[in-house]
Amino acid sequence: MENREELLKKIKILAERGADGERESAQQMLERLMKKYDISEEDLEVEILNTEWFRYHDEIELRVLNQIIYMITGKGSYGCVGTYTGRSRKQRGIDCTKAERLEIEANYEFFKRAIREEFDIFFTAFCSKNYLYPKEDKVPGKNLEALTKEERKKLFKAGLMAEGMERHTLKKMLE
Repeated sequence: MENREELLKKIKILAERGADGERESAQQMLERLMKKYDISEEDLEVEILNTEWFRYHDEIELRVLNQIIYMITGKGSYGCVGTYTGRSRKQRGIDCTKAERLEIEANYEFFKRAIREEFDIFFTAFCSKNYLYPKEDKVPGKNLEALTKEERKKLFKAGLMAEGMERHTLKKMLE
């Protein structure tokens, strides 16, 4: 987004005109983020850059956070080093406006959940492609009909994903 007014208008439009779930979640997210960071609508219109910090927990979240920061600001983020230990902390910083902070936070929360769900499917596909599951005779009682529609959908998606993957094999070393 190029400016805060556009961001605010789009969030408001989604909160006013979106489908039922979209409308409610956009309004709740907007209110929650504005309350969390003590931001009013007037604050969103001011172009003051502040150094903002975002926490992450692991490598996947770091990659998602960096990509979102880059998408919104067009700049890369920077790390934080502890003053006593000299080790890096699990935070990324960026100089941005309050509106950009809200946008980064909203996108990060959404895509952090989404990538976890997709990673589960990827992991299933990877294990299936490389035969990392036990043979059927070792796991009695597995029944595909007992799966829910959602579980079948995920397995189908994992199967399609596995088709595009390369199979890796462990070759024994010969002396």
